[in-house]
Amino acid sequence: MEMEMMPPPARLRGQVRALWVLWGRPVGRYQGLPKPYAELIVSLAGSHCWYSEPGAAGVRFEEGWLTPVQAAPRYAETAGELHLVGARLEPAACAQLFGVAVQRGLGYPIPLAALLGGAAWRLREQLYEAPTARGKMETLAGWIGDHLEPEAVRCRLPGRARLAALNWRVDALAEELSLSPRGLRKRFAVELGLSPKLWLQLGRFDAALRGVGSAGGLAELAARHGYADQAHMNNEFRRFGGQAPGEYLRLRQEGAAPSAAPHFVPKVR
Repeated sequence: MEMEMMPPPARLRGQVRALWVLWGRPVGRYQGLPKPYAELIVSLAGSHCWYSEPGAAGVRFEEGWLTPVQAAPRYAETAGELHLVGARLEPAACAQLFGVAVQRGLGYPIPLAALLGGAAWRLREQLYEAPTARGKMETLAGWIGDHLEPEAVRCRLPGRARLAALNWRVDALAEELSLSPRGLRKRFAVELGLSPKLWLQLGRFDAALRGVGSAGGLAELAARHGYADQAHMNNEFRRFGGQAPGEYLRLRQEGAAPSAAPHFVPKVR
């Protein structure tokens, strides 16, 4: 499969992490691993079935969906060619755009039609008409910009580099935002429907996920991302990703997944 990405336009920076297009033909069932952001995804081809866990009954999606922040893997299978256009949304932007809690207890994403009604079909048609991958991403960015008021987004959070400097700690994040730890938890609960501890854990997992396979080995990777030791990192990988880092790397290499999509694991045994 192939993937193309672009950064968001200036007016959406801090609210959208990236825009992307993914196309090709996946083989069998694959995993969508937890992320510290939500994803708005519009499907231009293929029929997609999502599962909360292996062996569970699936829920079918045709036009697109919103994947909220999740704390465990979800599983999917695509019939036919896959062609997706997506945007990685920061939690506050997701909450403002869709008026839903950023973290959901459901074992599957939210259908786009349930959030947007007929506007989901119109958005899909606009993306169809854009002739290039970049044109599709620019069209989706334009739609987000038309529906998002950045100045009204309240819970603005530091970026990944700053969070790493804060060592992914709740007390350090609270101090960064001039809040008490209790005030931070309340703000997250009211504005995002998400706990700051989980969000920080997912952020660290996301950062470590991108470094698996890099020079220095797993012990150095754990130290670089603030884990107490390699065993601590391995436990968090199993909690959020369902496998140890070495197994994750093997699955990605065997499935030839796009390097820009570290949360996409094409093979699940």
